[in-house]
Amino acid sequence: MNAETKPLISIIIPVFNESKTVAAVIKRINDLPVAKEIIVVDDGSTDGSKEIIAALAKQYAFSLITHSPNKGKGASVLAAVKLATGKYLIVEDSDMELNPQDILKMLGMIRTKNVDMVNGNRQATCTRNTNFISMLAKKNTKNLLWLLYGKNINDLLSSYKLCTLENFKILDIQSQRFGFETEWIIKALKKKWIIKEVYIDYYPRKITEGKKITVKDGFEIIWNIIKYRFS
Repeated sequence: MNAETKPLISIIIPVFNESKTVAAVIKRINDLPVAKEIIVVDDGSTDGSKEIIAALAKQYAFSLITHSPNKGKGASVLAAVKLATGKYLIVEDSDMELNPQDILKMLGMIRTKNVDMVNGNRQATCTRNTNFISMLAKKNTKNLLWLLYGKNINDLLSSYKLCTLENFKILDIQSQRFGFETEWIIKALKKKWIIKEVYIDYYPRKITEGKKITVKDGFEIIWNIIKYRFS
């Protein structure tokens, strides 16, 4: 693939049991007015998402990876990276919590500013589903990062992180589940990347609506922040 046909950005969409939202997410990503490739990873879905994605493949152009059983968000992204060919890389969750239009804003920043990564800082568009635990997790991970690394990142757990594919591969990410985002930020900081944050829209949902992150994942995230400080 030469430079003229290479997509500007690879957008990876991990999917696990998101039958209510996956079709809308793929459509919104497909409609983004940017040279892109879309890589969808069905991570062992059992709720009909797999069949929905198969039907969408007849309508939209995207590559598809299938896992069985479920391996985790990090594992899904790392599998997709092996196929990615874009200059830049970003992950789009399949839960409709974020606004894909913000990807364009982040692309504009990384292409015109002297930065290595743009990190999305989620700002809830309403307080309907914002809960104390989510707010506490964002605040505590920010404070722990400052304590151990002396760096100020407002939203370690945001899915919208944008960097070049080449730089991402250098980080050698290992996390298989939701610790993936934290490891990405920490290893980037240890490489002395210039990281800028930009506000992005956030439409939080409840566990009863399909939110997947658990207390176990929270411990993994905290452990990542600590262990990579001393490794």
